[in-house]
Amino acid sequence: MTDLLASRYEQLKHEVGKERVEDLGVISRRDLERFAIASQAPWTAPADDDVATAPPMFLSSVMGWGAGPPETELDGDGTAPSDTRGLRLSGVRLMGAGQDLEFHTAVREGMRVVARTSLRDIELKHGKSGALLLLQILRQFTDDHERPLVTCRETFIAR
Repeated sequence: MTDLLASRYEQLKHEVGKERVEDLGVISRRDLERFAIASQAPWTAPADDDVATAPPMFLSSVMGWGAGPPETELDGDGTAPSDTRGLRLSGVRLMGAGQDLEFHTAVREGMRVVARTSLRDIELKHGKSGALLLLQILRQFTDDHERPLVTCRETFIAR
């Protein structure tokens, strides 16, 4: 496993600082309702003529915005490149290790959202249980006029 992690480290250290931009599309009321139900987020649907506001954790909690890849494209732990913000981590198990969130502006239905993601740092570490990769990822969500909505500094562990 150490060889695989060292290989992934060498591959990914060249990705540090490179930004990936993804248009997540227009947020619909149905998106917000589904998230609120699935996450049991405290949220009350507005009257039909009012604009719905997303629960605060909405943007940073959604791992993938598309229909998802076919099962044959999933890695052994069930993840796909879209789950790892486009980083190729095949052959390792990925675990979330926390988020630091900064909320700038409320996310409302009808907004077009863009995600700008970059690998900020990667470390190959050796602990008592063996080697691991520690990845620091920055995701900045903006509207289509580049106004900030949410900034997410996220940590992942790959083993």
